[in-house]
Amino acid sequence: MSDITPISQAANGVIPVPSYHLPEVLGATTINRGLINVRTSYMDKIELLKMDSSANSLHAPVSTPTTGVGDYSITNRQIVLGNIMYYRTFSPIRDFEQEYEWQYSTGSLLDARLAAVTQTAINELAAGDIGDGLENLIWNGDTTSGNAWLSRFDGLIKLLDADSDTDLNNVTFGAALTAANIIDKLEAMISSCPSAVLENLNIKFVVSHKDKQKLFESYRDATITKGINIMDAGVPTLAGIPVVSCGIPENKALLGVFNNGRDGSLQAGTWMDQDRGIVVNRIAANSEDFFIKALMKFGVQYVRGSQIVYGKQ
Repeated sequence: MSDITPISQAANGVIPVPSYHLPEVLGATTINRGLINVRTSYMDKIELLKMDSSANSLHAPVSTPTTGVGDYSITNRQIVLGNIMYYRTFSPIRDFEQEYEWQYSTGSLLDARLAAVTQTAINELAAGDIGDGLENLIWNGDTTSGNAWLSRFDGLIKLLDADSDTDLNNVTFGAALTAANIIDKLEAMISSCPSAVLENLNIKFVVSHKDKQKLFESYRDATITKGINIMDAGVPTLAGIPVVSCGIPENKALLGVFNNGRDGSLQAGTWMDQDRGIVVNRIAANSEDFFIKALMKFGVQYVRGSQIVYGKQ
């Protein structure tokens, strides 16, 4: 019943360092790097209200004005939250106790408890799984997808591709991003960006991890073969604009105001602001198997397409 495959018995007698070497997971990088504002304590849908004023509203003064020029308008977008579950099983007695003495569970068979180091590894592995999956959903979620785990909610790429306001600033790359063309493609995005957005101090490029490495390659002097040949540490920039990588698909890029504040272009919603939806417990009163289960609601949306430049192949 357990999802954990124990180590071969050939490992008996080996004394390892008492720690697990967990696989590297990026987690929800879009959240960790402050690119999206997450609104908490919502259960179903979130309405993002947008208020606009018509352009060219100034006119000649009159002594007793009765009619204004232009008008105000209120529109909205909605974040639709999807239901998500994480579930894994394990047996403290059978999965761990036969391997190494330092992680023996304590208590009788039906009162087994994990050693602290093993409990920490289980918790961190689950947290990594959840964060990595959520990062993929934020960008690649599609409720009509044939992949059941990606159908939890519509991600940002699907929402941008189906822009309903028809005011999104689109830039077609025409080819896959490479070290030879990435600077030209990102500069084309700058040319398509509204002046008011370019003047915002929080403006950023958002690219994939692989595309950021292509940008690094374009910066390097090809005649220098030892080392990276980038002297300045920290977030890379292009034309003074930070270039931040996350789980956005390769050969796509965004330019706009991306921060974790209410004025950011990317918004998300969830009902959990703490780990109240995560539980580790015994499967049944007479079972030696345990489970770790997490329930959550999450969804994403962008606010104003007119303030975003969307580059894609």
